[in-house]
Amino acid sequence: MKITEAFDMKGRLTLRLHDRRGDLVREIAADNDIVMTGRDLVAKLFAKVSINPISHIAVGKGATAVDPGVDKKLESELFRKAITPIDPAKDITPVDKKVRVIVSTILDFAEGNGALTEAAMFNGNDAAASVMYNRVVFPPVNKTPDFKLTLVWEILF
Repeated sequence: MKITEAFDMKGRLTLRLHDRRGDLVREIAADNDIVMTGRDLVAKLFAKVSINPISHIAVGKGATAVDPGVDKKLESELFRKAITPIDPAKDITPVDKKVRVIVSTILDFAEGNGALTEAAMFNGNDAAASVMYNRVVFPPVNKTPDFKLTLVWEILF
């Protein structure tokens, strides 16, 4: 049997840094890798295995390149926050024979401050017990109390 369809999951993270007036100061976009633990989460849906859904985004200061076959957590996690509730009518849409899901969160002025260089999505708040879905490394974003950071993930299935 020859399989002609490709289940090519991919994602892109856009980071938007806003100052206290609400002005966009910096925007960065970086493609991410779906790691093996994340692919395993999706595969378990087919087997009706009860799993916790993706619920949190974490940021850190690790700079080691992503290794999808090995990475299971951020290299150096600094902060984790629940995602904004997903509206299926708005955040899950068909795009070019694929399905796009938009996942986001906002790190307020006092949250997640530091020189951020990595991010990932997880299925829980507990760093030791949750499962990582994806990971991305990006150029440093200096998040301070003077800025709010919006993270918007676009995932294509």
